[in-house]
Amino acid sequence: MSAHEQLLHPETRRKERRYVFRRRGTLTAVGNTVAIRTLDVSAQGMGVMSAIPIKVGASCAVVLDALLGARIVQLKFSCTAIYCTLVGTEGFRIGLYIDGSVEAHQQQLQRIIATCSTLAIREPG
Repeated sequence: MSAHEQLLHPETRRKERRYVFRRRGTLTAVGNTVAIRTLDVSAQGMGVMSAIPIKVGASCAVVLDALLGARIVQLKFSCTAIYCTLVGTEGFRIGLYIDGSVEAHQQQLQRIIATCSTLAIREPG
């Protein structure tokens, strides 16, 4: 499939439905910690904005607070950066893959998704 066809049919790239999820947190990679803000979440990861770029393939740790049910809880994820794109003056949009085989991560993602808006950013592929 050509790049043009992929633009016309983005569902070929997207595997999981994404939900709006806006929180502030921190991302630690290669010994550096930076403030981030989340943009969206799926069953496999999340998109975040950062003031500095993260190397694709880098292992990261994300920590953020979220309201789940009636409680504020601190969430911690081990992630891998799958893309990092400069978004004008806003900073860098980073796609983070969260390994679903880690039971604690999968449970946290499912709890987040259950409390998120039902309005999806993109449909699954």
